[in-house]
Amino acid sequence: MTDSSALTSTTPCEGLTSHDPSDAESSAVPVSPNVPQPVRPLPVKISRDEMNLAEFPLTVLSKRADPSVKTLEFSDSVKGKNGDVINRKWIITGADKFGLPTSSDDEVLLGLLKLTADDGLRSPKVHFTRYELLRILRWTTEGRSYVRLQNALDRLSGVRIKATNAFYDNESKLHSTRNFGILDAYEINDGRDTRPSFFTWSEVLFKSFQVGFIKKLDLEFYLDLQSAVSKRLYRYLDKHFWYRSRMQVNLFVLAHEKIGISRNYVYASSLRQQLEPALEELRDKGLLSEFEFVGKGKSTEVILVAAHAPRKVTVEPPPSANSHNLSQEATGGRVMTSSGGAGFAGESKEETLERLLIQRGIADKQARRLLEGRGIELLERVEAIVAHFDKLVGSGSHLVSRNPQGFLYRAVERPFDFVLPNDKVAVGGRAQNELNLGARNSDAPQPHIKSKGSQIDAEVGYLLERKAALDKLKSEVKEHDVAGLRADVEGALAKLKAHISPQRFVEAVEHGVEQRLLEQRGFPDFDKWCRVNGIKQ
Repeated sequence: MTDSSALTSTTPCEGLTSHDPSDAESSAVPVSPNVPQPVRPLPVKISRDEMNLAEFPLTVLSKRADPSVKTLEFSDSVKGKNGDVINRKWIITGADKFGLPTSSDDEVLLGLLKLTADDGLRSPKVHFTRYELLRILRWTTEGRSYVRLQNALDRLSGVRIKATNAFYDNESKLHSTRNFGILDAYEINDGRDTRPSFFTWSEVLFKSFQVGFIKKLDLEFYLDLQSAVSKRLYRYLDKHFWYRSRMQVNLFVLAHEKIGISRNYVYASSLRQQLEPALEELRDKGLLSEFEFVGKGKSTEVILVAAHAPRKVTVEPPPSANSHNLSQEATGGRVMTSSGGAGFAGESKEETLERLLIQRGIADKQARRLLEGRGIELLERVEAIVAHFDKLVGSGSHLVSRNPQGFLYRAVERPFDFVLPNDKVAVGGRAQNELNLGARNSDAPQPHIKSKGSQIDAEVGYLLERKAALDKLKSEVKEHDVAGLRADVEGALAKLKAHISPQRFVEAVEHGVEQRLLEQRGFPDFDKWCRVNGIKQ
């Protein structure tokens, strides 16, 4: 998500300054050669947006704030790096004298970001002229616009944000709790002296600029939008379409927590009426290719597809599914994956795999949750699992015949616990190939096998019983005892940590803890279990 180009100084057009002859602020008196003057390129199309400010609203949606309302509150939940749910809260308070920021203050904020980007992100203190900023915002240059601009600067300087687990620090890659402002100071000079106007970003925000949590934003596109809802929605979607081409979000979360639509709208139908005109405008202007409302009531979801998103395609049987990596043999803009799906040039591996899981019956939301935030090693493992799943389905394997979607879901949920044919993992002294997730599928039959059967049936039965025993143990063992076991296992595997991914290390530790719990309670190994159940090997 880092926009490296945002950290590169913009080269101004040589000899071009902001001192237009028609600029009252710059033409009133001669420019002092001892005062640094801002130098800008003419184009105003590209501004910047700070990613935290794009995630939650900063302003009310109207051009005037209710003076009796001094606080706005928004919240949501996301998954952290370790899979834990993070509850985030975003609280905005306005100064008593100036009140909360209004929808037009969002425009001013993006104009200030534009000036800062044009200045090369060199300093939190940026010099400018009011006329220059009004031109960027397309406001008239009459007196009331200057008053309107100063009022906006007062509100932006007076606002405070309390972000509880809601400020993403791009340096540490973690969500943090911060209390911060937007602007630390500003000074307006109207041209009757030689000092330029300036504004100063807060330390917290400017550091976020410097560590790259800032992205390009098409200011012309933004200013062309007709409503405050469209503009706010554009900033939110433009952030998320930065690294994905399709998203699905709860209607109430999108409307209330991300856009800031009044909570007085308590029905899905009324929220749709508020959002649909903005969605249609964004579709007509080319940001969205499609949108759809699914579900009912509080469970209503909004599916949003970016205009640049690849269209879904039908799975094609692969000529060979042995490779675990994406093939680079592109045909017609598509690349064949080892799982037999058609990928697209420019489509990320996560997007390709999400699409393949959906095509195989996994729900959109589940597919996204299974893949979100996973590293390349784990994604390649998932890709190999999908290819193996296709083989099992194609051969009519009993492992997937009962509930193929459940089988695939469990396999992808813990990909390094799933044993692929080439893994050669020993169970009871034997090579374990195709057994695996039939044993983890909660919908699969769970009998004690007491008659002769195939080797694979015996192994599946063993794993089913092992899992049932493990679930019972986990419900009985005290938490501090499990923590002690985990510490012992982590110590035993310490040398392994440097050679595998963090995700694989966590999974290896959990497997070790499970194994020790079973050993402590005397659960038999596979050979002994077969003898007890009268199964010949």
